[in-house]
Amino acid sequence: MRKLFLLMALFAPMMLASCGDDDDNGNPTDTTDPEIAILQPGDGGDVPADHVLIRAQATDNQGIDKVEFYVDGIKIGEDAVGTAGIYEFTWNACGLSLESNHTLRARAIDTSGNDAEDSIGVTIGIVGTIHGESIVEDETWAPSGNPHVVTAEIQVWEGATLTILPGCTVEFATDVPSGIGIGWEPLTGSLVAEGTAQQPILFTSQACSPQRGDWRGLDFYGGTMATTHLSYCTIEYAGYSEGAAVYVSWGAAVRMDHCTIRQSGAHGISYEHSGHVEQFHDNTITTCADYPLVTEPEYVRHLGTGNSFTGNDAGKDKILLDHGVVVTSGTWRNQGVPYEVSVVNEGDGIYITPTEGTPAILTIEAGTTIRLGPGAQVLVGYGGSLGGLVAVGTEQAPITFTSASDTPQPGDWHQISLADGAVDAQTRLEHCVIEYGGGAGYGNLSVVDALPTVSNCAIGNGASHGIYLAGYEHPDAGTLEANNTFYDLAGANVYVEP
Repeated sequence: MRKLFLLMALFAPMMLASCGDDDDNGNPTDTTDPEIAILQPGDGGDVPADHVLIRAQATDNQGIDKVEFYVDGIKIGEDAVGTAGIYEFTWNACGLSLESNHTLRARAIDTSGNDAEDSIGVTIGIVGTIHGESIVEDETWAPSGNPHVVTAEIQVWEGATLTILPGCTVEFATDVPSGIGIGWEPLTGSLVAEGTAQQPILFTSQACSPQRGDWRGLDFYGGTMATTHLSYCTIEYAGYSEGAAVYVSWGAAVRMDHCTIRQSGAHGISYEHSGHVEQFHDNTITTCADYPLVTEPEYVRHLGTGNSFTGNDAGKDKILLDHGVVVTSGTWRNQGVPYEVSVVNEGDGIYITPTEGTPAILTIEAGTTIRLGPGAQVLVGYGGSLGGLVAVGTEQAPITFTSASDTPQPGDWHQISLADGAVDAQTRLEHCVIEYGGGAGYGNLSVVDALPTVSNCAIGNGASHGIYLAGYEHPDAGTLEANNTFYDLAGANVYVEP
């Protein structure tokens, strides 16, 4: 009995303590506080008067419920998800005075309600690397200098190469028309901005609340060197004063892949004066105020696969083609949006003509839509120049030639004209829709001294004939009428000039 007393005396305090630590269900109560440390920004360091990322690491024996973030004692937000124990929130420090001091606090709360906190002090200062002078010798921008702030319209020339490494953020001042120009002739220059999927490169506005057109953009001129390459880049809030976010002109050739252009105040990309982008694939141009891409017909062949041109302002999800020539054989791929041909004067359009006697053969991929502006036309083999048009769609994915008007009418555009220089074996229209043409008074399709293949096409809503035939040779009218469908024409289905 004495031994039993001794044992009870020994274990009674432990039993009472254990009972006191149980919850209502009899489970032991968690009384261990979590641990937390602010990782970013550094204690005592400078941060910009901008959006500042606060990152904290929090751990607990049972689990973290959330981490709250405070600035100068005021809660600014929380993160209840976290990733691998890292919790974060972005503090909007825009507009705060330079040299002002602030206290950042992160408070971790575990699933039992226990908490812990960590605090640091920061000062609003000038953070990053300032760039305001033109670049005349090779220069490299690294992410350790982030953000790289461009305070003027700087030029890369005199044979220099500007290399921007993966993970860089480049911000452009908004109080001046800032931007980067490459290869202003006769001086050459190169921009190599090759990010990665894990570490992309960001070109953006310096503004706290960025807007479309905050900065000029990236401009490439005739002296642009062949080493120029943009990969895994995001270019946003450019397009100052109705300019394009990326402007390529005067014969410049730029390579671009896996890039995103968004929130431009005008076009996403604009080509002029034989400037163009080569190896253009896996790019996205979206949320722009104007057309995502403006190009000359000759350079459409450089548009590869994996591109997206949707999500821009109403009515702008199209690739705009300036009227002009196609002198090099190539394929126009179905990019998921229409090609729209603009005209300056009636009769402008797309002229398929050769270079140095080599036939220029334009191939159009199935499912593609070509919208033609008022008075526009497509001319193949005009004046004896050797050209070809291979427009072979399918029953499920026809190729459509139609009006650029949102309220189309017969005669909105002129015609597809196949002339004496058309290479017969490489001039084929199959499973095409040709509508709202005939504005020149001939037909939606005109064939003069040529022997193309035209079959399984739907030709209609024309202001004159469906197909107009003339000259010394042309396909048989009866065969054309039997092998194609005609509807709503002001003239004959197939008309043969006497």
